[in-house]
Amino acid sequence: MTESSHFKRDADEALTTLLRRLSATGDDFGFEASIEPGGLTIEFDEQPAQIVVAPHTATEQIWLTSGPKKCKLNWDVVENAFVLEATGQTLQEVLEETISRLVGDDVSL
Repeated sequence: MTESSHFKRDADEALTTLLRRLSATGDDFGFEASIEPGGLTIEFDEQPAQIVVAPHTATEQIWLTSGPKKCKLNWDVVENAFVLEATGQTLQEVLEETISRLVGDDVSL
């Protein structure tokens, strides 16, 4: 398997896992998640906010965008997850923090 196919597999698995966790939590916090071509989108019922989590094949990163905030996460073999190098947070942790800030409550996926 080539390196790019490893990235695609890891990215697809990460987004699918997040979608499952977000779908189980969304009703409680007023958001809806869906996978569309190009990535995972989270839209909120009470505000015009949107979060996009998208694989970026050229750099082999997952990019998370929420308004002006953009995070670029790399695959970490030790964590077996995409990680934000600056903080050591996994993609799930970054997403939990971002959603929590938007809804004004602690969200755990």
